[in-house]
Amino acid sequence: MAANSIRSSDAAKWISIRTASITVDFFTPNGGKQNVIPLTEQIQQFASVHGSLMAAMGPVPTLRFPSKSLLFISIGSNDIFEYYHYNNKLSKECFLANLRFAYENQLKVLLELGARKFGIISVLSIGCCPSQRLYSPNGDCLEELNDHARAFHTKIKSILCRLSEEYQGLKYSLGNAYEITINVIDNPLPFNFTNMKTACCGARRLTAESIFNPKANLCPSRDIYLFWDLFHPTEAGAQLAAVTLFYGPTRFVAPINFSQLARA
Repeated sequence: MAANSIRSSDAAKWISIRTASITVDFFTPNGGKQNVIPLTEQIQQFASVHGSLMAAMGPVPTLRFPSKSLLFISIGSNDIFEYYHYNNKLSKECFLANLRFAYENQLKVLLELGARKFGIISVLSIGCCPSQRLYSPNGDCLEELNDHARAFHTKIKSILCRLSEEYQGLKYSLGNAYEITINVIDNPLPFNFTNMKTACCGARRLTAESIFNPKANLCPSRDIYLFWDLFHPTEAGAQLAAVTLFYGPTRFVAPINFSQLARA
């Protein structure tokens, strides 16, 4: 996305780019050392609220809520990290097939509950996160992880194409987070970034060998950094991603962008 094509920062008020400790499947990062909420459990909570509304309001008013609502889903990074670093007994093909199966089934649950408008964000170029660059002597991107991110985007695209034929009225925008981030990493200056490898906050090599804490080193100007910590973007990086998803061309978000989805 060209720098001059970003028309407004207002889109950042509509879309929040966050990476939370959640998973598509039942994998648990680091063998259970983190508290994670699988997408399955979040959908169960959604279904519970849906059931309460159904009991209070009846079926017709209840179905209007999910059918007119925008559901935003950004998930998959933790599953890939878990598979790659801790649980890679499966082949890559089997892992991606399992992840696709889980993702599709969970989307179907939401569709059966009446959801029809989805803003989906695929996995960014996670091999270029500072935490993953540590595995390279020269601080280069971990390309095998990036291959997983690209493959997962392709899987999500095929899922959404098929579901749009199966469920009448389904509308979606699929944000290609890999293309959005790699475009900035390969060409940072038009976006006013000068540091793509190092985290703004952390310690030691690439400021990526520890998490943010009160004793961590803090960069003097976070706006020129793409990454805030080991994994997550800075506010400037998140705002750029939000605006790209909201207004961007089909290279970055397809078949329509989030602005068009909101009006659909």
